Amino acid sequence: MKTLIVTEKPKVAERIAKSLGKSVKKQFRNKVPYYEVGENIVAPAVGHIYGLKEKNAKWTYPVFDIEWVPAYEVNEGSSFTKGYLNNLKFLAKKCGKFINACDFDIEGSVIGFNAIKYACNVDPFGENVYRMKFSTITKDAIIRAYENLDPIQREMVNAGLARHTLDWYWGINLSRALTTSIKKAGRYVTLSIGRVQGPALKILAGREKEIRAFVTEPYWEIEQIAKENKNNKKISSLHEKGKFKDEKEAKDVKEKCGDKTTVSKVVKKKFKHAPPHPFDLTTLQTEAYKQLKVDPRKTLEIAQDLYTSGFISYPRTSSQQLPDDINFREILTKLSKNENYEHLCEMLLSKEKLAPNNGKKTDPAHPAIHPTGEKAKGLSAENKKIYDLIVHRFLAAFGDFATRETVKILFDNNSEIFAAKGTRTTDPGWHILYGKYAKFEEEELPKLEEGEVLDVIEIKIHAKETKPPKRYTPASIIREMEKNNLGTKATRSQIIDILFKRNYVDGRSLEVTQLGLDVVETMDKFCPEVMSIDLTRKFEDEMKKISVKDYTSEKVLVEGREMVTKISAEFKENELKIGKALAESVSETSKKQNVVGKCKDCGGDLMLRQGKYGNFIGCGSYPKCKFTMSLPQGMIKKEGECEECGNAMVVRIIKGKRPWKFCINPNCPTRKEAEEKRKAFKEKYYKGDEKEKNKKDM
Repeated sequence: MKTLIVTEKPKVAERIAKSLGKSVKKQFRNKVPYYEVGENIVAPAVGHIYGLKEKNAKWTYPVFDIEWVPAYEVNEGSSFTKGYLNNLKFLAKKCGKFINACDFDIEGSVIGFNAIKYACNVDPFGENVYRMKFSTITKDAIIRAYENLDPIQREMVNAGLARHTLDWYWGINLSRALTTSIKKAGRYVTLSIGRVQGPALKILAGREKEIRAFVTEPYWEIEQIAKENKNNKKISSLHEKGKFKDEKEAKDVKEKCGDKTTVSKVVKKKFKHAPPHPFDLTTLQTEAYKQLKVDPRKTLEIAQDLYTSGFISYPRTSSQQLPDDINFREILTKLSKNENYEHLCEMLLSKEKLAPNNGKKTDPAHPAIHPTGEKAKGLSAENKKIYDLIVHRFLAAFGDFATRETVKILFDNNSEIFAAKGTRTTDPGWHILYGKYAKFEEEELPKLEEGEVLDVIEIKIHAKETKPPKRYTPASIIREMEKNNLGTKATRSQIIDILFKRNYVDGRSLEVTQLGLDVVETMDKFCPEVMSIDLTRKFEDEMKKISVKDYTSEKVLVEGREMVTKISAEFKENELKIGKALAESVSETSKKQNVVGKCKDCGGDLMLRQGKYGNFIGCGSYPKCKFTMSLPQGMIKKEGECEECGNAMVVRIIKGKRPWKFCINPNCPTRKEAEEKRKAFKEKYYKGDEKEKNKKDM
């Protein structure tokens, strides 16, 4: 009998097949690929091909009677999974041995478990079922994993199943409760709240409230500008008091100062600057946002693609450690064949010993993210950027300590003390290896001696105001969620996406909408457990314990059902009050999200509309003003402003098609450019007559 190897993605199936033998036969069944290599059949899933569904669907809450069913029965957007599921069913009949070769984490364990249990109709914990464990999909790693198969990790599967079930209990029931409450108040809109979504929104709302409540206060700083004697170079220093809250006091200090200032003290201090730790997923996402302005969700998507292409190790890891069993010299030798990294790799290869500066964070399944050394071919511009960042981080982790020096010069001007501070790098060390990503402030002060007298050019008073705290960015909120143990490394960026989709947050810096603030306030008033960070953290801790046999999934789910039942009762008691509390902000937020500018005919608000003939932009002053503008079919969303003409940008989204972002101004130069790009794309990828091309593009 043959062996069926189930992978998480088609790309991985192909790589595994080609690693296991030279003679690989690629087959198709209803356009779904699979591979025959010796006695093995390698066949892919496409992520989760099974999902949870209520057994007897009724619009009520709470409900707990659920089952695993094909994903296409749960979500219309998952219809493409049907062919892959049927392919596994067909191939399983030929096989007597089964291997779960999905990603070695909790999600991959669940995907493979369900595929083997339901599609293959096999006991997933049976003696004929095995697990492949690998962190890279290089040929050597695949062969090593195939030759050293493990039994299925029951605890990892149980932890994953418990998480999916608990999230279903929480998300479906409480979202139904919230939507029902809104309907009671006469508003027909779908709202959602989830086990992690709620606490994450509460963190963001807390910062938003701080910003809105912030009252600016004036203060004054005093700057002394002196002239160095040797080179006539200007040197700026600030009064050591820092902020003066009294303007008169600042003016009195200025009046006291003379036209000479004396260097009273020079303090120099050198310190070692340690190399960075290797990337875990969170630090990769935050660094990619900081350095490249790439959204965390997009970073994960790109990293996953780089992994399935064999260019980096598994990205969904919490580890900041590179274990000794990784052949660092081999990776560096391979990377040195790339001219961009050749010199840097040679620097490291000349070392007698290669020891990375490992961090404290660990992951029992995977090491820190690192390049495999395989030649990264055919990368898009964005993928190249993320790959380059990962390579430089890997190299920098092996670098020598850098040396930095801080200098503080104190000036005495008629007993008023001013201070100038500067920091410079004296030995770059690992900075060279991190390249353009090693961005540090470099301010070198003039070499002055104690007792030296300088001429004062000017004493300035700067009037300033205190500033409110900054809003979270998509990267900083992910760090905050990790700090509070909310969600998993793989799901945090997805949670932020959901908050955007529900109109709870808006903008690149995460501004919480009035709807988002009202949801938090209303839940805190009537159902405080929904927003509880401590409660969510408790469940996260318990689910982690399941995977190491310190807790049972049954116990977690009993606790989850009890809590959802309690919260549901609170909802039912206060449905109308909750609905009324949210109804107005639902309308106002929806209006704000749909306003795309001002009407040139009457000055009213132009809004995104839907009519029986499709999407259009209409004036909010209708029927007094009947200005309209047509839009293409599909889901239309506002997305920022046009840099060219200042009008609103919108994006058209259709499943299976590339998103199309364009300016609403028909005369904007960007519209012509976008049309030309779309035309070139159609001509490149669509064959057949013009009628068929137009049909496919609609």
